[in-house]
Amino acid sequence: MTNSVLQIELPDNVVEEITKLGYPKDIEETVVDLINYALKLPRYFMEFDWNGAESEADFEISSGLTKSFDLVDDFIADLKR
Repeated sequence: MTNSVLQIELPDNVVEEITKLGYPKDIEETVVDLINYALKLPRYFMEFDWNGAESEADFEISSGLTKSFDLVDDFIADLKR
């Protein structure tokens, strides 16, 4: 396998977020790892409307269409209903 040289410019805030991930590697190796990981994601995750889903969740939360549980057992019992 040969390596190609590619220069990528990342905004400072992106570099900061990547650094927060706590990878023991330097930033260049970490970016390569993240790109390799992203390329292996199933197509479903790449094509899913994440922004739409987040907007829907925000609407449901702001509309009070959520439930809270004090115990995991209560949560599981509700799921089984």
